[in-house]
Amino acid sequence: MARHRDFKPILDAAAFWKERCLIGDKSVFTDRALWTHGNFEELHTRYVQQSRPEEATSFAEGIRILLSRASADAKCLWAEMAWVYYLIQKKTATTADTKRERIRGFWDSANGPFPDNHKLLSDALLDAGVTTGAGYGAHIEKEFSFFVVAMRDWLSRDPPWRESLIKRPWEFAEWLDPLQSGKNRMLRHALLYLLFPEQFEPNVSTRQKREEVVRLGGGSPPPDAIAVDRALLTLRQKLTKEAHDSDVYYWELPSAKSPPKPPVTPSDEPSSPDATSYGVEEAQRDLFLSPGRLGRLIESIRDRKNLILQGPPGTGKTFIARRIAWCLIGQKDSDPIEMVQFHQSYAYEDFVEGFRPTKDGGFELKRGIFRKFCERARERPDTPHVFIIDEINRGNLSRIFGELLMLIEADKRSADYAVSLTYSDERFHIPENVHILGMMNTADRSLALVDYALRRRFAFETLEPAYGSEYGSRAFRELLQERKAEDALADRIISRMAALNERIAKDSELGAGFQIGHSYFVPTDGDTPSDDWYRRIVETQVAPLLCEYWFDSQQDVDEEVTALTGNDES
Repeated sequence: MARHRDFKPILDAAAFWKERCLIGDKSVFTDRALWTHGNFEELHTRYVQQSRPEEATSFAEGIRILLSRASADAKCLWAEMAWVYYLIQKKTATTADTKRERIRGFWDSANGPFPDNHKLLSDALLDAGVTTGAGYGAHIEKEFSFFVVAMRDWLSRDPPWRESLIKRPWEFAEWLDPLQSGKNRMLRHALLYLLFPEQFEPNVSTRQKREEVVRLGGGSPPPDAIAVDRALLTLRQKLTKEAHDSDVYYWELPSAKSPPKPPVTPSDEPSSPDATSYGVEEAQRDLFLSPGRLGRLIESIRDRKNLILQGPPGTGKTFIARRIAWCLIGQKDSDPIEMVQFHQSYAYEDFVEGFRPTKDGGFELKRGIFRKFCERARERPDTPHVFIIDEINRGNLSRIFGELLMLIEADKRSADYAVSLTYSDERFHIPENVHILGMMNTADRSLALVDYALRRRFAFETLEPAYGSEYGSRAFRELLQERKAEDALADRIISRMAALNERIAKDSELGAGFQIGHSYFVPTDGDTPSDDWYRRIVETQVAPLLCEYWFDSQQDVDEEVTALTGNDES
């Protein structure tokens, strides 16, 4: 389970769901028998065999209409399906508060008390997860249809058959994939990881997995989803062994040309991976930033050692961060990169060092993730190392950094400024080749201002939606055209989103930090942009965000959604 340390709450919850619901036919939140074949038969009739009502302006509204005459158990079951669906999704895509409200919306329609304080609805659980990408929300109707079909078939089987199959990961995948085009569904990957984390990876995209197999192992991509999963497992096991059984994360696996090496000794020559050079020109191909702007970002972190990317949701902060890191390193190598996400419970003990309980009831001193990262950086002093912190302003920064708050300054990266650490009393300093790259969402109302002591130690760069600049809108239009979008659709997205963002920026209660980024409309997983694709994204992703922005004015939300989806007047 060490490889899944960041996802342990999710996997613990998934194990509970598996035993209670997939095997026991019970419920996640109650003592009732909800996960039954009869209830899924009802959902199949009322949802899978029906089309979205024309009057519905969103997925959630369509479901409420379709299930308006469903039994209370079927409605509660749908709410629990939504809980499973959101379990894998990182909070940067959908926050815990939003997830709870959406689950509550389905549950409340059954006229039953919603279990607000249930441990499986906690922030710690619902804010965990992985980056699922825009496609996970854009195709939500198909994902739920697949979910219903799969569970209807599963619960029609005898209990002994289910108990046997749930213990055999690959046979389970072979059963799942043919159902409702399961091999093409992102939820297929989510379910397999939740149920079998040792065999499957925390990624919901077949395309991305296939690309990683080629990157890591070379050669032609495997022919189908199961072959891709098997190939990734074989590669991970091989590279884990070469790394002396160190934790190996899917997104941190080095390429086939650079297998993990044992730590160097003082007499060894520091080794660097053999990889193709990577610079601004290579990074530029994936971004909507001008070469001059991207160069400024790289120079900012190179000079100051510390940089924070801030901006509205959907401006590609995480996407850009890794490319900045690769540019600093000079090659597309993930070994000198570490990524964490701050939250309210994150502490000095997680970040630097602290005492942790042992199996025999005692305590032992363990090094935190940043201290271990600095030790890795010392082994390769000529290679820049980049420590990426997502949601940097969600944590108690003074408590997390402790005495390191002084040491991160660019002019204090030497043994001359070493300090004694709180628990071990060992002398410690941050190596010269360590860079810290933070990210923060300017549209999160719950965040406090960044600590001034930290603010003056970082360079700050604000990212804007691509629609708002000449270079960005041109590059974004070219991307849509490359993905086979018609010119009229590309123009519609850019012009209408630019108009919406202008209104948001002028709203005295919101401002430019609440604009909506271009990432929502970047096609994923082989999608071909179309009018229906555009409408789905507006209704399932943009409209819910506007409901949060203008929570006290549904009229404003309706006006803007109509402006986005209405027919051209020409």
